[in-house]
Amino acid sequence: MRTYGQYCPLAKAAEILGDRWTVLIVRELIMGSSRFNDIERGLPRISRSLLSDRLRTLVRTGVVERRVGDTTRSTSYHLTAAGAALIPVVVALGEWGARWAFGAPEDDELDPILLLWSMRGRVDPDAIPDGRTVMRFDFSSPVTQPYWLVLEPGDASVCLQDPGFEVDLLVVADLSTFYEVWYGRLDLAQAKRDGQIVLRGPRALQRSFPGWFTLSPLADAVRQAYAHQEVPGDGAPTSTTASGNRPSEDVAHRLPRLSGENSRANRN
Repeated sequence: MRTYGQYCPLAKAAEILGDRWTVLIVRELIMGSSRFNDIERGLPRISRSLLSDRLRTLVRTGVVERRVGDTTRSTSYHLTAAGAALIPVVVALGEWGARWAFGAPEDDELDPILLLWSMRGRVDPDAIPDGRTVMRFDFSSPVTQPYWLVLEPGDASVCLQDPGFEVDLLVVADLSTFYEVWYGRLDLAQAKRDGQIVLRGPRALQRSFPGWFTLSPLADAVRQAYAHQEVPGDGAPTSTTASGNRPSEDVAHRLPRLSGENSRANRN
């Protein structure tokens, strides 16, 4: 671990957390991932060797505890008291990003697998239908490949290939639009009215779908950030973010509040 050579608490903290990917690894642990493969799935562009190195550093510095079960496959990672104390720090950093650095998504930031992996961890087990519910997502711009999300009591699975079950609900959407809904930039109902997101299936499932998931934990921060944007007479935000992107005009004001527990999931 490289040091700054400064006797300063901030420098010491930056030595532990300032390396690339480290804060996002802590984010995944906060969100409930504990297995190496699950942490990796939340960070699809990190190499396995680099993830191993970053986890070793977090363990060595007392931020993370490595627990080994009966087999090496049962190894898991958990925040220590020092790591748990980072939760408000990470939340504050995300809120700062929402306020000052979060604009419209770029094409190279749109990952449908990562989006569905995030959604599977925000399933509301009390809201989903009984039994198995199979959802197919037909995204467009920039991807055209279908993906599946299989919801069952106590389990949610992201499938890259047809799982072989009858589809209960088809979601046809522009991937960028769905990302913006997920992060609170757009209102789902408005996106449906505009035809940017189309649901196909039994009407009962279409009506209940919005309640199956709670939004990204940072969606509230994104909405609050837009509440601080200067709004002219026509109600459309006009200021830009630090990245220079113009905020969307469809600001979410009444999306579901964030709650619920993470669901176990496997990527097929």
